[in-house]
Amino acid sequence: MGKYIDKLWKRLSTLALRQTATELADFEALTALASTINERIITRARQHQTEDIDLGSKFKMLFESNLIAMSFYDKDGYLIDLNTQMRKLCGFDAIGEDFFRNTRMFDTPAFCELDPKSKDILHCCQHMYYPDIDIDRYIEVTVMPTFDEHNRLHYYIITARDITDERAMYIQLQLKEKELRQVGKHIENYEQQLYYLLKSNNMFVWFVDIEAKQIVFTRTLSKQEYIESIDEYIESIYEDEREQAATKFAALLQTGTPISVLHHFRYTPAESQPQWYILDGGPTVDKYGRMTSIFGLARNVTKLMTIQEQLRTESNRAEASGLMKSAFLANMTHEIRTPLNAIVGFSDLLQIIEEPSERQEFIRIILGNCDMLLRLINDILEASDMGQALAIEPTEIDFAQAFDDICQTLEQRVQEPGVAFIKDNPYNTFPTRLDRGRIQQVITNFVTNAVKYTHEGHIKVGYRVDVSGDGKQPTLYVYCEDTGAGIPQDKQASVFERFVKLNDHVQGTGLGLSICKNIIERCGGQIGVTSQGEGHGSTFWFEIPCPKTE
Repeated sequence: MGKYIDKLWKRLSTLALRQTATELADFEALTALASTINERIITRARQHQTEDIDLGSKFKMLFESNLIAMSFYDKDGYLIDLNTQMRKLCGFDAIGEDFFRNTRMFDTPAFCELDPKSKDILHCCQHMYYPDIDIDRYIEVTVMPTFDEHNRLHYYIITARDITDERAMYIQLQLKEKELRQVGKHIENYEQQLYYLLKSNNMFVWFVDIEAKQIVFTRTLSKQEYIESIDEYIESIYEDEREQAATKFAALLQTGTPISVLHHFRYTPAESQPQWYILDGGPTVDKYGRMTSIFGLARNVTKLMTIQEQLRTESNRAEASGLMKSAFLANMTHEIRTPLNAIVGFSDLLQIIEEPSERQEFIRIILGNCDMLLRLINDILEASDMGQALAIEPTEIDFAQAFDDICQTLEQRVQEPGVAFIKDNPYNTFPTRLDRGRIQQVITNFVTNAVKYTHEGHIKVGYRVDVSGDGKQPTLYVYCEDTGAGIPQDKQASVFERFVKLNDHVQGTGLGLSICKNIIERCGGQIGVTSQGEGHGSTFWFEIPCPKTE
């Protein structure tokens, strides 16, 4: 303002020197004008000073009432001023404030790394630790250097915020997150163990989404493996159980009645083949007792049901075997007692018979019954060994000659007057390799059965050899044809089974043909019977490989 007045007076002086006498008349007017301007300038300066004081007061009031902790330091790092929030943040009392006012900012641990020459704004988090004045807290600090119009450092503005509680919360949050990660890892381990246990036991966890009307099957808690609607679930059950299953499931949905059911499924979401499942389940409720879902376990018991069915079959078979054994023992007792009675009875009578012809007849009867008893015992022994492999021991024989010898013995068994024994031996010699004893046993059984059931006509025993020229091994076909009672068509397939007798009034154990079948199969051949029915006779036959020898 003073410079402006000086310039004005210089100009007035210049004008005074240059003006003519007539212009000096106006000098007084200019002087009066300058006086007026000077008064206005002084008034304006006072007004500005008052405004500056008001502005400073407002700034001071704003500085003190600011919610942000602020302080001002000069360029040398000494404290100029700080507001109420900074005093609270630093916990200042008279001793504390005096300590900070007499300590350079650059000498404190919080700002020891601050570069006084740097023009950058510094942001940092510091541990404010001054045990001498009992301060221990964490603060977030911003240091902003301020420069004048000549780019010279003027002072520092510092703002601070207490983050001690935030830091404690952050640390606590980190600990919680660590605990959550550990819990998540434990849950993952438990889920893997649950999956292993459910899978190894062929089980599923199932639950019903009541709103969506869907059933979810899973072995894990994190994903849904199989989903099907309630209608699809009911439809997959076999028809004979479907209505009952629908009724129980409806009761579960409506009343929350727990279920434990066994169902036979035609298929499941996990298997395409029929399966048996046991389903146990019940409702889950909220705090108001309202049913929110249905939860349970589904266990595949197909193997168990299969084993139970096998056990039931074996139990029935064992029961039938026991009944058969009892029947067999009763039958064997009857069959053995019959020849024994004849042997004992005629042996006693033989002592008092003197007529040679009668004695000879009694001896023939005794020998016949002895032979019958021996065959019964042999059949029983053979049957007891059929659980093991029968021994087949082939030897080199002339089967034509062996066949003649067998027929000569068997011809004696035909005692009926109206029955002729016919032998059909097409070869004079036929060297081969067979088990003569086993083949004779089969032919003897054929003829013995024919004798029992043939009372007129003939019993014909014969064989033929198929020697083809295609390089195949020759086969021996042996048959026993009779004109006896015949065999019904529906029973021909069962005559080779154990204990099968077509006529309970005819002596026999029902084991002979079963033994014959086992012998022929051990020789690698086939056995069978042909008959046109009752009253038309029958033909028993077998066919086995017979290598021709020189």
